[in-house]
Amino acid sequence: MTDSPPDCTCRADPNAACADWCGRDPKDGHVIGLFFDPPMAIARVGRSPEPMDAYRWEIDENPHRGVQTRIVPAPSLHLESVSGDGHWPHRLVVATPDRITFKDRKGRVRPVAPFFELWARVQDPDGSLVNVPVTPLFLKARKAKLADLVFTVDAGNRKAQSRTKLASCAAVAHVSFAADSYRPHRLDAISPRTRDQVPLVRPDAPLPLGSVQTFLPGNGAPDCRTRLDQIRLRFTPGKGDAFGPPDADVATASPRPPGDFEPAVTEYGLNHRMTRPENRILSPATPWSGFNFRTGGTPKWPTPQDSYDGAREGSGDGWGTIDDTCDLILQAALTLDGRVFRASARAFAGPPDFAPDRRPMYSIRDELDDRELPPPEPDPETTPDEILDLFRRIFETASLVNLDQRRAWALAGNAGILGASDTEDPAWDDGLSPKLGPKSMRAGDAPYAELTPDYTPELGDARISAPAGSGRLPFTQVVQQVHARMADSLILREFLARRPSRVRRIVRPPFARLADLPRRVGVQKPAAVPVGKWDLSPKKRGTPRTPDPDPPRYRDPRDVMDQTYDMRMPPYMRHSMGVPLSITRRQYDLLMAYLDRLETDPSWRADPKPSAAQDDDE
Repeated sequence: MTDSPPDCTCRADPNAACADWCGRDPKDGHVIGLFFDPPMAIARVGRSPEPMDAYRWEIDENPHRGVQTRIVPAPSLHLESVSGDGHWPHRLVVATPDRITFKDRKGRVRPVAPFFELWARVQDPDGSLVNVPVTPLFLKARKAKLADLVFTVDAGNRKAQSRTKLASCAAVAHVSFAADSYRPHRLDAISPRTRDQVPLVRPDAPLPLGSVQTFLPGNGAPDCRTRLDQIRLRFTPGKGDAFGPPDADVATASPRPPGDFEPAVTEYGLNHRMTRPENRILSPATPWSGFNFRTGGTPKWPTPQDSYDGAREGSGDGWGTIDDTCDLILQAALTLDGRVFRASARAFAGPPDFAPDRRPMYSIRDELDDRELPPPEPDPETTPDEILDLFRRIFETASLVNLDQRRAWALAGNAGILGASDTEDPAWDDGLSPKLGPKSMRAGDAPYAELTPDYTPELGDARISAPAGSGRLPFTQVVQQVHARMADSLILREFLARRPSRVRRIVRPPFARLADLPRRVGVQKPAAVPVGKWDLSPKKRGTPRTPDPDPPRYRDPRDVMDQTYDMRMPPYMRHSMGVPLSITRRQYDLLMAYLDRLETDPSWRADPKPSAAQDDDE
């Protein structure tokens, strides 16, 4: 006779997340695989011993405050010491905080430490598949125990290796432990041993990349929100420290001309402590110490070129520093009936989010959707909300950008790419549209620039905007004012329906897919942005629409002009690969298709019908 789990407290709800496995006999079904949920997570470093609580984003449409995103506390998993003295083993308890704080009482940043739940995919005799949580009862029913479940975690910081191309400049950690080993397992990284090369990180002074830990299964009746008997693994990242060789102590910050990327010669700048004394543990005699972005006369990707932006008094040589961010591969191996089942997940530890209450223009999920899903089809029920959400996220991103700095930086880069002798000359990009020099986003940048010249008539055609009156950042203020209006559903829909051609022109297209690229770069154009071929309006339905004499086209990454920055949205923003940023291909195609519908079908422009609940309220 096998132990049976108690019924879930939300069992009565057939739509509950656990409705398909709650109350099942643990021995039912045939195990065909394991998986982690989530399969990928982002951690964020922080010095506080108190990890961040969970929260969710919510749209606040209070008419007195305007449309804005706010964060709302969510149920969070907290550690509870079984012995009561704070030491391991720990159990997990669920609590919902009254409010969200990103720093503790001592002002230390709280890290984001994600959990990974282990699940089994089980096949029933009728062939149906059910995902069930891996618990001690689940293992016992299959004549296994916690010691038969082994976790392996590999963590690595390969920033220096990616520049120098030497394994001796990597820092990697490896731990392996059973699920009933509840103590925190430190991820102390060292450099691989290589012949005739000095290791950057020595075994006697490892780089601390955080820790991983499992927990004593909880008791009590489970439900889909507080399943505490399930096996979980948690990754707690490092503190967010910088590490370096003994001479990486104090550096002088170079005076930086407004908007410029490269500093001038270093003199009379502020002194900054690069590393703590106890963190100067890296080997000094390695290729990473003093590494230059242009060693050998060619840039070394990825950027940035060094790990400290005040490096070596303007020479561009790095101080040989690295931080404790890292990438992880987490694996689980469970032996059942002579077979080994495996699961894997990934985690990334990055810096703290400097604006956690603002949503990015697009997320990792959007990137994955863009890669995996078919082209989107407009739907009158869902597409308007998707487009509205996109524009709200665009506003939240724009509200964080110093557009004056980005514009000055991008225009200087354009001059370097195209060989202009004077970045301040307003005429160096004559004949080009959109403008790439000081006339960008000014009156001479018509038909792209409209509102900015009207809102800032006192500004001339200059690369670096000169403050006028109380406007310290004139371009930044304008872009925030313009996008704030687009966060309102009625204003956005009216603008998109009234000026679809303007939107097609002002939104920067993404790069074309490989199949859309021409063989002859600069001679043949990439594929044009799809625009509906037929007029869908009632009076002209089925007739060919008037073609655009100069339709927008996807960009070609091999074309120099498609690597330059201009005021098209998002203006002057940089992709991680050093090219102008755009929204994703799926977001762009859905926006273009939505414009088609608004332009040609009056039913898409009609006010949404009130819901039954709204009718009752009225």
